[in-house]
Amino acid sequence: MTIQHDIIKARMLGLLIAITLLVLVFQTWGPERVLVPGQDPDTHIESIDDRGNGGKSVASLRRDGEKFILDCEIIPSDYQWPYCEISFSLADKNGKGMDLTNYEQVKVWARYSAPQEFGIRLQLINFNPAYSRIGDSNSFKYNAIELFDTHMRYPQIIDMRHMQVPTWWLSQGKIPPVYWGPEFRDVRGVQISTGENVTPGTYQMIIERVEISGKYISDRSVYLALLSLWILLALIFFVTTLKKANIELLNNKQRQSQLEALNRLLNQEHRKLEDRLTRDPLTGVLNRDGLAPLFNQSWEPGSTPLLSLVFIDIDHFKKINDTYGHNLGDQVLLAFAQALSKNTRTNDLLARWGGEEFVLACPETTLENAIGLAEKLRRAIEKSEWPKNLQVTASFGVAQMLAEESPTEFIARADKALYTAKAQGRNCVRASTHVPAVLVAVK
Repeated sequence: MTIQHDIIKARMLGLLIAITLLVLVFQTWGPERVLVPGQDPDTHIESIDDRGNGGKSVASLRRDGEKFILDCEIIPSDYQWPYCEISFSLADKNGKGMDLTNYEQVKVWARYSAPQEFGIRLQLINFNPAYSRIGDSNSFKYNAIELFDTHMRYPQIIDMRHMQVPTWWLSQGKIPPVYWGPEFRDVRGVQISTGENVTPGTYQMIIERVEISGKYISDRSVYLALLSLWILLALIFFVTTLKKANIELLNNKQRQSQLEALNRLLNQEHRKLEDRLTRDPLTGVLNRDGLAPLFNQSWEPGSTPLLSLVFIDIDHFKKINDTYGHNLGDQVLLAFAQALSKNTRTNDLLARWGGEEFVLACPETTLENAIGLAEKLRRAIEKSEWPKNLQVTASFGVAQMLAEESPTEFIARADKALYTAKAQGRNCVRASTHVPAVLVAVK
């Protein structure tokens, strides 16, 4: 039954993923709604000039088929910003404008009959009772943008987010900062006018078409709906998973108790083992007590463990201490232990036997293999870098445990082999083959 539920959940998840992808594709590349000011025959369209502001410029409007032609004569006057413009009203019979907040861009097919140095200004006039007054068109917000090179870029495509509110209008109306940005919630009109730096003269502007386009549903609304859907799905999944986990937890309670009891037993044994395996505080390797369990094991009668020992002694260590002091001597001991540990196997046991003497216990290792390991360690020590650029070497004594041999005899043979290596010039490996110690030189 659980598998069937999982299959159903997987299918539902796949369906929701497919729906999400389809919604995103439709939102990105689906059809848009388009508003064309002036297309409706009832739209109020007029020409405006600066005479209403004390200027002398004259604008007149005529229609040529689908085109609007604005004839403009800019005449110098005391008014500092002369202009001519065509205005398309977007207000309804009650004077309410259009909400264009979900629209995204404006396409403008407008140009001068002859190229000019100054541009064409597009303005969307918005009403907001916070700062606008009915009957005072100058109190309406100008969402504006200046278009240049209209002969080369035709039509002009404007992202409505890039439109700006003129500073002079903000200053004139003493508009608070909260309203400084563009607004499109109650757009009363679309205006196309001559640019800011228009010079006196006679001009003709041809306006073929204006398109304001956008999604039927805003991206924000779509993304918010999808996010809410997936959060709801995640919440349902969380609740059902938590419920399932609680059931499984109850079913496995007894087994968990058994595992906890076993874990406690293992932890106790581990602590006992750690208590037995003490370490040398300077070098971090085992000390004599740490190696003791290896020799305290009970062997079956007549059986001999396969075990080899390597006794290691730093050559002329007393001279290092006498010359450079015990602090440097301790550094050498630490580096020596690290060099040995780096070059031994994981199952070998390294211990500091005392002073500058170390012991390496090698389980399941024959004498020949132990001799090879000792020679490897000797070369590694000889090539290592040491404090104060010292040249440090070591002597090695190797022995393999023999039948019916006690640990004391075994250790004594390995130790005697070490003394033979020191007596024969140091920095060499010597091995003991049987009891009494017969020493074999190894080059």
